[in-house]
This record gives sequence, C-alpha cells and structure tokens, in this order.
Amino acid sequence: MRRHADRVTDAPLHHRTVRRRLFTGAGAAGAALLAGGLAAPAEPAGAAPSSRTNLMYYWVSDQQSLGYSQAVQVGDTVWLSGTASLDPQFKPVHPGDLAAQMAFIYQRIGETLNRFGLGFRHVVRESMYVTDMAALINALPYRKSIYGSGPFPTSTTVQVSQLLLPELMIEIETTACRA
Repeated sequence: MRRHADRVTDAPLHHRTVRRRLFTGAGAAGAALLAGGLAAPAEPAGAAPSSRTNLMYYWVSDQQSLGYSQAVQVGDTVWLSGTASLDPQFKPVHPGDLAAQMAFIYQRIGETLNRFGLGFRHVVRESMYVTDMAALINALPYRKSIYGSGPFPTSTTVQVSQLLLPELMIEIETTACRA
C-alpha cells in the first residue's frame, strides 16, 4: 500500500518510478541537508590512508548516485551488498519465481566473488531477505548445492513485506574472507 498526498493505493511501483524516486529523492534530500547546514562528517585529522577496494559494476552511475558499492574489500574480508535479481537495465529477472531469482542471484554473487579471487567456500556470512518463506523452503536445496558439503556460512533469513521492486522475492547479502 502506498500513501500519496491525498490517497492510498495498492498499485505496485514500477521499476522506473522507484529508480527515479531514489535518484531525485537522494539528490533533493542531500541538497536540502547541505543547504540546512548539515554536511557529511569530515575524516579525522591524521587518519591513515584507506586500504579499501570498492567494486562497482552493473549500474555504476546508479551506485555512485546512491552512494554504495557492489562490494568492498578491506584486508582479507569482502562485503557484498544485497544482491537482487535485476538485469543491467535495473529490471527484475524472473518476476514472481523465487527459485529462479535465487539461482540468478547466486550467479551474480559468484561473479563478484570471482573478481576478488574468491569463491563460495570463502563466504562466512549470508543474510537472506525474502517475501515468501514457503517459496524459500522449496528453494533451499538449490542453496545447499551452492555450498556443497561445506564449509557453510553463518546464515540469517528475514521475511519482509516487499523488497525494492514488488516483483523481487529475494535479496542475498554476503561476507567473504580469504582466511
């Protein structure tokens, strides 16, 4: 259910609408905060240079506009942002099919890990956000196949009412470590 200035609607948000609102809202809100005298915190004096690597691919301009990276490496640890079933045009892939979305997401996570010379055996933490727990239960054998006989990551699963776009049913966030 979305609330408008004078009405409430159950109409789903279209992916272009979400994208437009994210970018225009982020820019307007950021400008308003800066105009009001609020600014991003400054780096502490004498702070050591960062040994951090940010990875941006797919939607690079979107990531820069919204202020996030697909993955960040510091030392031996790599944190991957939540990954959803979206194509390079930011459109949902396999709408309404959690198992197919999961397979697509694990493919993308594998590609990201590979860019750091890592694989699924390096994943130490996994968080899943799902809109349909019953559909997830049916897809868990595929998840298990990704990790084979181990090592297995720690895992948290949370059911949510909706992800970024209404067609999305699952988003997976991971942390990997070279150790």
